[in-house]
Amino acid sequence: MKPLFSTQLPCLLLLSALTGSVQADKPHWQKNDYILDSFVDISLNREHGGRSGQVTKWLRPVRYQIVDRTGDQQLHQKMVAAHLYHLSFITGLDIKPATNTEKANLHIIFGSEQDLDKALLNDFGLSNDTFRQQIAHSSVCIARVKASAKGEITSAGVIIPVDRARAHGKLMSCVVEELTQVLGLVNDSSRVFPSIFNDRSYNDFLSGLDYVLLKLLYEPGIRAGMTETGLRKKLDIILSQPAFQPVIDTADQAVRQHSLENWLN
Repeated sequence: MKPLFSTQLPCLLLLSALTGSVQADKPHWQKNDYILDSFVDISLNREHGGRSGQVTKWLRPVRYQIVDRTGDQQLHQKMVAAHLYHLSFITGLDIKPATNTEKANLHIIFGSEQDLDKALLNDFGLSNDTFRQQIAHSSVCIARVKASAKGEITSAGVIIPVDRARAHGKLMSCVVEELTQVLGLVNDSSRVFPSIFNDRSYNDFLSGLDYVLLKLLYEPGIRAGMTETGLRKKLDIILSQPAFQPVIDTADQAVRQHSLENWLN
């Protein structure tokens, strides 16, 4: 046994050194530690302050309904359908149009800036005047997620004031960002880039990092309700598995499949 042990040890050290070298050669967003910290930041923190302290995700099929109060219904429907198909392709979630209003658990509203405050009150049920006005004045587009105490997302809503979004050149990025965030990656952070979850990085479409974060969120081992300590341990295990490395390595290419970005090419 002693010779066997002594010959194996250098091999293990060499493997460790090679793994570290490969990680060092990757872009910052493909390194395990960066991905882990980014996931914790985007999944546990909240854009308008606070911290949920647990993972939120869909555990049931998503059925969406579009309410369009503008004159561009056909364009908006195509954009929504294309991006939700993209998200379904990445995550494996069952996402389809609702057959009727009662079955819809994701409501997507296209309206005007003038009616935004009313929409926040009537469609989102935000009765706090101060909070509603703060959101209406500081956001180009808005998403809201409702989750159970165990972290299961039960319903979500998106409001896009089309005239405001167009004035900022962000109609398509509003569709991409808000519909992606209601899957459970709900925070915006300047520490995470390149990403649609970073308002300073000017990403209009999902990045390779976003692809990896979505893949992680809907990994079976990442459970709704996980808190930071358990989440970090599980993420470290998943990211260290050889089977997950190709997801990271090919993310830049894979994320372009079915992307709204293809509309521009």
